Amino acid sequence: MKRIFSLILTIALAFCFTSCKGNYAQTDLNEPMTIPESGIIEKKILDEIKKENAIAVFEGNSNSIHYEWTIFGSDIKNTRDINLSIELTETDNGIKTVMNESSDFGFPLLLSIHLNEKWTEQNASAYNDGKAVYSVSVTGSKTTILNIPIDKVVSEFTIAPVTDSYSDSQPQTEKVYTEENIIQTETVTSAERDEYLSGVNNSDNRIYSDGNATDQDKYKTDPVPEGKPMPVEPENQEINNDKAFTCTFSIECSTILNNLNDLEADKREIVPSNGIILPPTVVTFYEGESVFDELQRVCKENNIHMEASWTPVYNSAYVEGINNLYEFDCGNLSGWMYCVDGWYPNYGCSRYQLKDGETVEFRYTCDLGKDVSCDWMG
Repeated sequence: MKRIFSLILTIALAFCFTSCKGNYAQTDLNEPMTIPESGIIEKKILDEIKKENAIAVFEGNSNSIHYEWTIFGSDIKNTRDINLSIELTETDNGIKTVMNESSDFGFPLLLSIHLNEKWTEQNASAYNDGKAVYSVSVTGSKTTILNIPIDKVVSEFTIAPVTDSYSDSQPQTEKVYTEENIIQTETVTSAERDEYLSGVNNSDNRIYSDGNATDQDKYKTDPVPEGKPMPVEPENQEINNDKAFTCTFSIECSTILNNLNDLEADKREIVPSNGIILPPTVVTFYEGESVFDELQRVCKENNIHMEASWTPVYNSAYVEGINNLYEFDCGNLSGWMYCVDGWYPNYGCSRYQLKDGETVEFRYTCDLGKDVSCDWMG
């Protein structure tokens, strides 16, 4: 059952353990601190968080909307009194956010806004005057949680759902990740690929589902939704090294930051304080390659831990670990999932043939996909 769950989610399993270099304080995790009426968190409190290398959570409410700030002691450089109170207002355009701190904090924080409703959209934008100012991760199971990494203070901005971030008709705003944040990966030769994913032949175009299938295929895959690409079996994979394309690739685990009490204690130090393991990155792949091919390449080039094995019954690669975060590390419904252009395929990532220009996201779920907007797992 463990492998079945892991493969369906294309998730990481943990068989090796890393030693915890820090000493994270349990009290701050189990007992979030209420932001005082003044909004001011005193320097001495931040000094203690830094000294104890703790993860601290500060919570508040504004117009019946709950919000939390998460601070990693390891991120704190210099300390001073800071104002963590914010004003949140629901408008026709989204959630208007006003920060009462006027100066940059001097270290990164994570702002989590807990809405009272569930957004159907998987993506959101934080903008001011039509310009994107922060990246936003949309999580949450029953209601939506908006996770916003804050490095520089923008006094006022609006967070709005993005109906379809992969549509050409979507209004354009300036990208959050600037040129220096977008990484172009190096070319990888066929000799560097695993042997079971290295068949090099002439490539065919993808085949898309007509939606007429009613039964599972021989590898226990449920019918693929109409209009979505059919899986390509690795033994039939045809790679053309003469045709190189690009896609956008990212890896993130921001859901963990909303469930820190469920996280294995020895894993706290390896979770990025903004939840981003790999920001949206433009990468190169060859015609016919799979999502798993690119995952291997991206992790190798960016020095990100990744383990995988082969599962014959599902005819697919079995991802055993990404960044040393595994299935069940943050609750018994946790693990890794991947989506392409907003769709979570119902088959393994080594059976998904990439297409030029697609956006691939590996996301950690703490609730069997419900908190990352995967609707078919429930």
